[in-house]
Amino acid sequence: MSQLLHFSLENYKAFNARANIQIRPLTLFFGYNSAGKSAALRFLKLLSDSVSSDSSSPLNLRSEVLNRADFASLLSKHSSSLRLNIALDFGNTSVAFTILDLPDRRKQVLEKLEVHQIQSESPFVFEWLPDTEPASSSSETYAFSSVDTEAEVELSFDGLVPRSYPDDLIKLLKPIATSLEAFGKSFVSLSADCALPERYELEVAPAKTVSRRGEGIMSMLQAAPMEVIQDISRWYEAATNYSFQRNRITIGDKSGHRFTLHPNADDSIDIDIIDTGEGMGQVLPVVGLLTLAKHGTLGNRPIISLEHPELHIHPDAHVHLANISCEVATSKEKPRILIETHSENLLLGVQLAIAEQRIKPSDVAVHWVRGTENGAIIELVEFDDQARPVKDNWPIDVFRTNSKLARGLFEKRKAM
Repeated sequence: MSQLLHFSLENYKAFNARANIQIRPLTLFFGYNSAGKSAALRFLKLLSDSVSSDSSSPLNLRSEVLNRADFASLLSKHSSSLRLNIALDFGNTSVAFTILDLPDRRKQVLEKLEVHQIQSESPFVFEWLPDTEPASSSSETYAFSSVDTEAEVELSFDGLVPRSYPDDLIKLLKPIATSLEAFGKSFVSLSADCALPERYELEVAPAKTVSRRGEGIMSMLQAAPMEVIQDISRWYEAATNYSFQRNRITIGDKSGHRFTLHPNADDSIDIDIIDTGEGMGQVLPVVGLLTLAKHGTLGNRPIISLEHPELHIHPDAHVHLANISCEVATSKEKPRILIETHSENLLLGVQLAIAEQRIKPSDVAVHWVRGTENGAIIELVEFDDQARPVKDNWPIDVFRTNSKLARGLFEKRKAM
């Protein structure tokens, strides 16, 4: 089984009907506020938390992206169904989960697990038998069926990960567990509001993970090869006309590093990141994480989720976020980058990269998320080699507000 290539959600938050989301080397999410794009992107963090913990529920309701929500809050308000459907495609194998809420018992159960393999014509299906008492309190009894088998089996799960099962199902379920756990380890996400870097970073063992607010990134950068620091500096110079440096310092009997910016690449003027404008510090976890991925520090084929990475920086710098995203997405480490954004400049930067053959059209997916009276819908926008939408399905008025306002101002001045 390979990377997660595609996932779908049904009866989840804004998505009443089934929503299909492709994950390509570079995947962008656009849409108006509260349309559902954050729900789609943050589901991956919930999935990561649900395959890397010993959760007694199929979904880890303690995940920070849920903000203390209960399971009922995850279900679509457009439906009365108590079932949430999730499908994950890992290439040669795909799995579909149906999670049933049992409000009277204050729990959720994995009601159905369906496994599809490319080499098999028929799926392997496990359906929960609520009236059959399992031998173990940590297991549930399922009716298992395939093209040539029908049997009752006992399964237990840690979150969504199959944990115990009969020996004759090892070849079927062990790879699923391995792929889910690998996803949990390879996934990292940043929120739109990252914590500003500290004035200095003491030299300790480098962090192994990065939080949604970027904690841990400076520890990683402290231990990173100089090529990483140089790449980050090149980005800052192109986007902001500041260079970036890492300088070793001593504080008492301890060693550490300062991270500084230098206007016009002037080494004689150094400014701690925390003393610069908000955007200069907020974008460092984004640029740092992408650069670490490019150099292999995040491991093989990481999946990186970024919420509005352009939020705190000037629109002129958005194209430089597009450039580094395309550069990293096409690097030998094969990361996958998902970006939620409202930025027209970022999109145009990606389209320019396609037109200049710096990234293949097939490596880019744009998901336009729109709300309807029956829930959110996701439309896939793909580009040809000249960066034009293949189906001409990009909403034509989405970026017209600036021109409308400018015309309104022009007409007002004309009438004065």
